[in-house]
Amino acid sequence: MARRSSLLILLVLVGAVVLARLVPVPAEAPRPTGNGSVAAGPAVVLEVLDGDTIRVRMTEYEGPVRIVGIDTPEIEHPGKPAGCFGAQAAAATRDWLLGRTVSLVPAREQRDRYDRLLARVEPSDGPIAGRDLAGTLALSGFARELTISPNTDDAAAIGVAVRSAQRHGRGLWAACGFTAAFPGKEPVGGG
Repeated sequence: MARRSSLLILLVLVGAVVLARLVPVPAEAPRPTGNGSVAAGPAVVLEVLDGDTIRVRMTEYEGPVRIVGIDTPEIEHPGKPAGCFGAQAAAATRDWLLGRTVSLVPAREQRDRYDRLLARVEPSDGPIAGRDLAGTLALSGFARELTISPNTDDAAAIGVAVRSAQRHGRGLWAACGFTAAFPGKEPVGGG
């Protein structure tokens, strides 16, 4: 009888091991690569953190992306008030990108001091499909120019877009102006 019980337990264990090997193990999501280089490619926008920061998933990277070349007003953070027009900038980015596939092109210097990937972003579909997000935010009055070397490839175009938004009183330039939108910050470039 003891021999039958041992044999039965052994068969159950062998069956469990065989069954466990047949069940597919889900692949782990890509993790932020830290100091590793990220190649340009398609990405899905998982979350919009604020007007100029999103979280994406792509083949070799999942994590935060800071849109290069611009600065949008801050949204409210614990202990830090929102800048004027910060919620509107975040809402625009959310409407234009959330859940969509974008083309992501990392900047020359790929990381900022917060280890976010710095990149140019262009949606593949939706209301601004095929347009550069930074330039569109700037032209619509949701952002100021923020040029930081060596990531200066789009600086001239973004500067023109910001000046056009200012001249035509679009977005934050009509609602509140630089000081209320960017409290404590100094104008940089065209901002």
